[in-house]
Amino acid sequence: MRGNRLWSIRAALVALVLALTPVSPAAAHPHVWIDMQTELQFDAEGRLASIGILWIFDEFYSAFALEGAEKTADGYDEELLAGLAAINLENLAEWDYFTEVTTSGQPVALGAARDGKSTWDEASGRLSLSFTVPLETPLQLESAPAELRIFDPTYYISIDYLKDNPVRQTGAMPAGCTVERRTPDVENVWLSLPESAFTDPSSQLGAHFATIVRVACPPAP
Repeated sequence: MRGNRLWSIRAALVALVLALTPVSPAAAHPHVWIDMQTELQFDAEGRLASIGILWIFDEFYSAFALEGAEKTADGYDEELLAGLAAINLENLAEWDYFTEVTTSGQPVALGAARDGKSTWDEASGRLSLSFTVPLETPLQLESAPAELRIFDPTYYISIDYLKDNPVRQTGAMPAGCTVERRTPDVENVWLSLPESAFTDPSSQLGAHFATIVRVACPPAP
C-alpha cells in the first residue's frame, strides 16, 4: 500500500515534468532525453488520419518515474503502468501532446490521444510511452503536403528519432507518396538563434531543434 501511494505521488510529478516543463527559455537545455518513432497512419481512403507515437525515455528519467513503485520478478504491474500512461496523456492534452501537424503553413487540429500504453524494458532499464494522436479531419495529401514536428516548446525535453526505422507508414498510403526527414544541426541552431529565443517565454525554443517529417503525395490523375 505504501509503495503504491509513493508511486501515485511520483506519477503526478512525472506528469508535471512532461506537461508543465519550465517556461523560461533563458536557462533552457535538455534534462530529459527521448528516443522516438512515429507512424503515419492512413485510412481506407488514403488520407492521413492519425499519428502513432512511441517515446522511449532515458534510463535516469525512467528510474525517477518508477521510483517507489512495486516491482516483481515479472516487472511492473500492468495496471500501474496503464495508470501512468493515462496520467501523462491527460496532462499532455493541453499541449497537443507536443505534436504539431501543418499543411500549407497552417496548423491542423488534433483530437484527443488514444491507445496510451506505458511499458518497461528490463534489459535496457527504460520506460516507454506509446499513443495515437488523431487528426480531427483526415488530410488528403494530393492537394498539399503535410509536415509533422514533435517537440517540447521549452526544450527541457529533447526528442530525437531512433536511428533504425524512425518513421513508419501504415494503412492505404497512396502510391507515389514520399516521406522525407529534415533534422537540424544542433550546433548550428545554437549559434544562429536570436536573443529573443532565450528571453521570450513564447519563443518555442524547442521548435528550432525539432526534426520535420514531410509527407507529400502526387496529384490524383
